[in-house]
Amino acid sequence: MAAALTGCTSTVQLGKHSSKIEQVDIKNYTLDEEQTAYVGEQLIVRKSYKASFKKDTYQALNDFVFEGGILSTSVNLHGTAGDTYKISGKNELGNSVISIPGSIFMLGINNEGQWDQTVMSNSFWTSPVGSGDTYTMNPLDTTFKLVESQVPLSENGYINHEIVYTGQGTNGISLLYREYTFENMARSDFKQELVYPVDSKEIRFRNYLIKIISVSPSELKYRVIAE
Repeated sequence: MAAALTGCTSTVQLGKHSSKIEQVDIKNYTLDEEQTAYVGEQLIVRKSYKASFKKDTYQALNDFVFEGGILSTSVNLHGTAGDTYKISGKNELGNSVISIPGSIFMLGINNEGQWDQTVMSNSFWTSPVGSGDTYTMNPLDTTFKLVESQVPLSENGYINHEIVYTGQGTNGISLLYREYTFENMARSDFKQELVYPVDSKEIRFRNYLIKIISVSPSELKYRVIAE
């Protein structure tokens, strides 16, 4: 005797996510705050670039298992807290849907960040009959958090460099300036040894103004005044 499956089928409306361009500025100092660098340590580390930000990802807040389906619609997803899933669009409930890795299927996430009992593909003909009726989420209160993804736009230009304290000698205060590629590989042709009088109260290099508080052969106390 043959059994027939009946029920509704969920649909998805695929779509792109709006993005915003922001400046990312990562550095090891705060302007006008006293800091100490020992010999071989960086006074200044800075990486600055533009990036595109999109709220197009959900992150699992707990371990979970999502499974079910029949034959061609079967799914077995073992998720771990911290795993991320791309948003593919919205379902007929107006909820975001996330792609299930390794399959053509997606599941809906409601406003509370939990599964909304829907499962679908991007085609009506391959979406499971009954939507989420044959699937389970364990634990049932598995929660996902909306997070922002970042895509660096390094082709628009970037800063990635450091200034290292290399000691105090008879010639004065010695520093080393080094530049890096965006991928943090050293650029051998872009480094410069710097020497300033030992009694210097301020050091000016490019856009940086560094106030010297105290200096010894082993350490340098300073403030970055301007960048």
